[in-house]
Amino acid sequence: MDGICGGEKVRRFFAEKADIPVMRLTGDERRHLADVLRARQGERIIVCPNDGYDYVYEITAFDKSSVTLSFVSREFNLTEPSLFLCAYIALLKGDKTEFEVQKLTELGVRRIVPFISERTVCRSEKSVRLRRAAHEASKQCGRAVIPDITETATFEEVLAELRGYDSVVFSYEGAYGNGKRINEVINGGEKRVALVTGPEGGFSDGEVARAADEGFCGVTLGKRILRAETAAIAGAAVIMQLCGEWK
Repeated sequence: MDGICGGEKVRRFFAEKADIPVMRLTGDERRHLADVLRARQGERIIVCPNDGYDYVYEITAFDKSSVTLSFVSREFNLTEPSLFLCAYIALLKGDKTEFEVQKLTELGVRRIVPFISERTVCRSEKSVRLRRAAHEASKQCGRAVIPDITETATFEEVLAELRGYDSVVFSYEGAYGNGKRINEVINGGEKRVALVTGPEGGFSDGEVARAADEGFCGVTLGKRILRAETAAIAGAAVIMQLCGEWK
């Protein structure tokens, strides 16, 4: 997707910068526009340089290495949340981590940190593949910013980062009945929130204790035990709702 410009559907592309009055789209985005979509001269597209704005351009020329674009207008993109939500997600088996990244991007998450915990089965993940998933999801849902996907971290590195947030939702299935509920952690006035979700099998007792020592107690996501990928997606959605981002 993309966007609507003057009642017309306009394709969305990402670039490092948006040059004015003329720019050239190159690389994979050029290939997608020219070779896959077979766009024509005179069509309009949206270019997003990750600054929160949509830049509307008209296609003026094609060559083998680039598409030449002429600047038309710049519009503030209204899809980006004001909340900075970072999702720390334990690596999952198969393509589940990629699925998480896709859905978290659609929900407006700004940063995603994959990490390895004690019960993580998958011990590595190609960040290039996860970044591609975020890139495509950002196009699909009309975002102006692609989430930052970091290299894989350790559990200790995750804990070290968490103090930089206004609130931390450390989701733990064992917290039901004796832990905090998510609406007791999020008050809606936060600017920066961290969501931490574990692997298949959940966090170990040692990891839960280590997080508690750092001041991050387990938060329940409800009475049902969710799959790891569901916990991340559901947690992000609830946080966005509590912070007023689903208006």
